[in-house]
Amino acid sequence: MNYKLKVRCSGIADIIGIPKAKGDRNQPTQTAKSAIRKIAKYDLYGYQDFDGNKYTEKGLQLEDTAIKLSGFTRGLALKKNTERRENDWLTGECDVYVPSRKLIIDTKCSWDIGAHPFFVDEAEEKAIKAGYDWQMQGYMWLWGCEQAQIDFVLLPTPLDLLTSYDNIAQHIDLVEQIPQKKRITTVTIKRDEEKIELIKERVEVAQKYYQQIIGKLS
Repeated sequence: MNYKLKVRCSGIADIIGIPKAKGDRNQPTQTAKSAIRKIAKYDLYGYQDFDGNKYTEKGLQLEDTAIKLSGFTRGLALKKNTERRENDWLTGECDVYVPSRKLIIDTKCSWDIGAHPFFVDEAEEKAIKAGYDWQMQGYMWLWGCEQAQIDFVLLPTPLDLLTSYDNIAQHIDLVEQIPQKKRITTVTIKRDEEKIELIKERVEVAQKYYQQIIGKLS
């Protein structure tokens, strides 16, 4: 089988780093190597070490609701994108694509009030820490967009995701008392061609390492 690495947009942040030592720019960082090994194990054996948790499950269950709220705040009737796009470097499936505005919208459902970034600077820090800014650069590249917006959305947590240790009132009642328009915080990411060129470079470095390690096992 002919294996070729195409990095998911959600995984760009893991491989984008540049080694600190001079002369090592054509090598992946240790973080990148770890991420690439995981991809190789999945491609070879179908194994993945993360199948989700209650936080990601909340996002999946409430994705449509979050997208509707994102649309409501913009006066748009938004719907979930189901198209996956790829090029020689990346593969990705954005949440929402608005062709009339050349805009990508991505929703992130917060687990609870404590985790939700109500303030823009807090949301910007959260986006960068999680690598969402790089993820959006990937989507904008694949969809030919000039702007991406990350919506951090706070919604009541479904009861089936809560345990006896969780405070139901804090997860549901307190959330519902907050006006909807105050439960969505948006971070705007502009397309950056220099960052896209860096993505190309670091993915190509990752692809070389991927071929080295997968060639030893395939």
